[in-house]
Amino acid sequence: MQNKVIPVYIFTGFLDSGKTTAIKDFITGMQEKHHKKTLLILCEEGEEEFDEDELAKQDVLIRSIEEESLFNYDYTLELENEADAECVVVEYNGMWNSNRPRVIWDPAQIMEIMLVDASTFDLYLSNLKALIADKIRTADIIMFNRCDDVRDSLPLYRRNARALNSKSAIVFRNSSGLIDFDPGDFLPYNPDADVIEIDDDSFAAFYIDATEKPDRYIGKEVVFTGMVLKAKAANDRSFLLGRIAMTCCSEDLSTFAFICDCDGDIVLNTDEWLSITCIMDKEHSEKYDVWHPVCKVTEIVRADPPEEKIINVT
Repeated sequence: MQNKVIPVYIFTGFLDSGKTTAIKDFITGMQEKHHKKTLLILCEEGEEEFDEDELAKQDVLIRSIEEESLFNYDYTLELENEADAECVVVEYNGMWNSNRPRVIWDPAQIMEIMLVDASTFDLYLSNLKALIADKIRTADIIMFNRCDDVRDSLPLYRRNARALNSKSAIVFRNSSGLIDFDPGDFLPYNPDADVIEIDDDSFAAFYIDATEKPDRYIGKEVVFTGMVLKAKAANDRSFLLGRIAMTCCSEDLSTFAFICDCDGDIVLNTDEWLSITCIMDKEHSEKYDVWHPVCKVTEIVRADPPEEKIINVT
């Protein structure tokens, strides 16, 4: 039997993050709408178990892979053929290499859902930053479970996730289901102020929120300080101004930069510091098919570098 191009759903996350429950709900919903012969690969044993007999009635074949070395192209293809699979679902081991599934399957086949226990997210950030960051970067959906008692921390959790992965969908769930959550309600500045003044501590939150929700800021006057990351070219009115942000650890840095449009012949140099006043707008990127914020500069003042040139997402 030849290999078929079929959808692959990878559920990642650490033990007790809710993967098993999410997979059960996912398979039940999928089989009710679009019944498919499904291969369910289990790469670790969680506290909650699957009912093999019940799943067999739904055309779901369960197989386990207990060693990371066995999670390879040849063996997964053998299991797909055994199940005559039209769909593959994987409960992936949270301690294994996040990139391994993309070696086995075409990345275009994969939908990766990361489950996070919000009640213990701080603990993982403190002790396993690099490992959890790798999983956030590759996820298509990041689902925070058990948010009941940590609602005030959700803006920080969302900011950490968005800084590492700008394209994923981020979902928050409590015991009653999805949380209606607008990060704008928790920003460290007032987005409705006559003039929004952004300092070092609030720059990351401003950049992430403005990038994701540019409509919130259209027409707003904003003041912030940043470093010129790309100077104006000849006969060009645009430059990049922003900050370098530490998203995970000292070796893990990201660039948070705004496109700034300004009139006049002012000469700017890369790496110099400016304080700007601007009116926020948005433009469409045809290359990426997204709307992004743009700063229409009304005033530029050269500034001294701050004591801490690198900002923290937190």
